[in-house]
Amino acid sequence: MDKVERLIPIIKKITRNQKPGKKILQKVVYLIQRKGVKLGFAFSIHYYGPYSSELDYAIHRLEMQGVLEIKHEGMTHQISLVENSGLIGEEEIESFEEKEFRLIEDVITKFAAKSAYDLEIITTTDYVAQQLKVNGVPWDQDSLVEGVRKIKGEKFTKEKIEEAIAILQREGYFV
Repeated sequence: MDKVERLIPIIKKITRNQKPGKKILQKVVYLIQRKGVKLGFAFSIHYYGPYSSELDYAIHRLEMQGVLEIKHEGMTHQISLVENSGLIGEEEIESFEEKEFRLIEDVITKFAAKSAYDLEIITTTDYVAQQLKVNGVPWDQDSLVEGVRKIKGEKFTKEKIEEAIAILQREGYFV
């Protein structure tokens, strides 16, 4: 099963309670991958935080296949599954190991209902921490705040960035 098909059960779980936009879906998939579920999407920093053009392509591919419907609502999009597409049965769940499925459920439960704004600061903060780690730079709270500010300017207050750091620490992203 390819990475596009592996998205279906994730989107199905998220859309049970809401119709996420593309920004929320991007951030939730980023957080799922950061928990260790290998979906195969490469992320880089973008205007609204970590973004994967591969994931954006996968979303549109699923739309073209009739699996997803993307409604444009003002400045956002609402993503929903097309129930009679024939591709959204429970069997997709089997494409994940039990541990992966639990991680996916945990991330969706804790993050999918957050606003795109909140997910932007949480994922951007995590992205900065990961880049510092990759570059061998030890980080602390002040260096994370500074790193986020380099990318986002004054969009987020120091307190909001510190709140994102606390959430990421509590949820085990900074291990």
